[in-house]
Amino acid sequence: MKKAIADKLIFQYMNKIFGFALNKLRNIDQARELASDITCEVYGSFLKADNIANIDGYVYRIARNVCSRYIGNLQNGRRFISIDEMIPAPETDDDDPEMQEILRREIGFLSERQRLVIYMHYYNKFSVAEISDRLNISQGTVKWHLSDARIKLKEGINMNFNEQNTDINPIIFTDMGHSGGAGPMGDTRDMFDSRLKMNIAWACYHEPKTLPEIARAVGVPQVYIADVLSKLVEYAYIDKLDNTKDPKYRTNMYLTDNRKRFDYGIYDKAAEFLCEKYFPEIFSNFENDPEHWGLTCDGNDLNFLKYNVVMLALSPLQMFENDWDKLLVKRPDGGSFIATAVVNDDISIKDQKENIYWACGFMTRTWDNSDEIDDESDKISVESVSVDCRYSDRNGGWRDNPGEDWASLAKFMKFGKEKISPEEYKRLCDKGYVFEDRVQPATVKITLSKDEDIFDSWCRFAREKITVSDEVKKFAKHIDDVIFEEDKKHFPKHMHEVVKAMSMNNLGAGFMIPRIVEKLLESGELKPLTDIQKKSVFSILFCKST
Repeated sequence: MKKAIADKLIFQYMNKIFGFALNKLRNIDQARELASDITCEVYGSFLKADNIANIDGYVYRIARNVCSRYIGNLQNGRRFISIDEMIPAPETDDDDPEMQEILRREIGFLSERQRLVIYMHYYNKFSVAEISDRLNISQGTVKWHLSDARIKLKEGINMNFNEQNTDINPIIFTDMGHSGGAGPMGDTRDMFDSRLKMNIAWACYHEPKTLPEIARAVGVPQVYIADVLSKLVEYAYIDKLDNTKDPKYRTNMYLTDNRKRFDYGIYDKAAEFLCEKYFPEIFSNFENDPEHWGLTCDGNDLNFLKYNVVMLALSPLQMFENDWDKLLVKRPDGGSFIATAVVNDDISIKDQKENIYWACGFMTRTWDNSDEIDDESDKISVESVSVDCRYSDRNGGWRDNPGEDWASLAKFMKFGKEKISPEEYKRLCDKGYVFEDRVQPATVKITLSKDEDIFDSWCRFAREKITVSDEVKKFAKHIDDVIFEEDKKHFPKHMHEVVKAMSMNNLGAGFMIPRIVEKLLESGELKPLTDIQKKSVFSILFCKST
């Protein structure tokens, strides 16, 4: 079995193994020792084994055998070595189990070489000369390791009593996502599939840390987190800041600490302002246009189209430019995005209320077969834009919004269902894009100039139809400034440039849609949608006119 797979599996079973040991022995100290023996045995077996059919059964058999040997040793008078025999300093109280537990854990945070030297000298009673000979290092190096380990253990003990580490109160990521384009390996949610990874990233977020410092912060020995850290560095969630012997690491993600209780009431005020100063003129122009800007839908339901106009109207509000491309992090699988997540702990996550203003967007997809088809009548060029929120009956986000679905819909519109496969047709029906053989999302035909392509047609379309007043522009700038000044207090300095970019164009962000719709429903400007309309609302297909 590959080491990376074995590492992942052993972390999945560590708590189960300890539970097994505690159930057998009913003694915490003995259970910890037995669990350690079982873990070592299981891990070694994983590395040697291939194609394990039943991993649960495999682990259980090993645990049972190790437990039998352990109990046999207890019954035969096994000799236990106390922690004070292993470590000469710092001085401890033999009757203080908490201190002994801290010492035992601190040994695990030492480097592999120092752990080995400590074990050989204080446990196996090897002399400095014997260690030097066995490890093929000088006696001076052995003495230095013993001295340096003693200092680190003392510092570690002081840290345990002066710092609240994540091993005491581990964090957990929620609402994991990205801003940009994900690659084949996915995004934040795919990478951070364990709390260990989350806590490693959090440990070196506000200040850079070395591997030993990260290990201490998360309460897991270096040997177990080294490969995990390496993976996070490889995929650029954490930066390795130097190439020294003991380099520093720093997380470059956009992590919002939910425990800081951000006050986002300003967004409600912004929604009220837009509903009063921005949307009345937009809706008036849209309704008074006999063609309704060229937007059509099943039955030409004006209420349904106005929901989609709300989404379109946010594009002109994205008026302040930033160097966003420079901030996107390049991933080895071709992805290019800022990783995002909300930080909670076990206390705050229980108190966390549902975020009714969540949104996933703007999701744009393009499909063009012009270069593949010679017959002009068969050529199709389309772009879609979508936002998922609580007013749409969708929560799959970008994962459930592939461009192929929109290509299938475009072919269905132009050629009928005979030109698409039964599987494509079924998926369109299941998603609500087609109902009783009628197209459900709003559509619009656009004419492009010779040098234009279909990409970003929705932005061009919206800005041709909608004008932003100076009053709205001034208000938008004020909102951005206020939010940035508040947000940057809660992020490390190295993320302030990203925070600045994230704090721009708030009025044009997708998360404004549910707030705006909520107020337009209260005022009666919008009416509730039907169940079938909810499946395709906030999704517009732009078709290149031929």
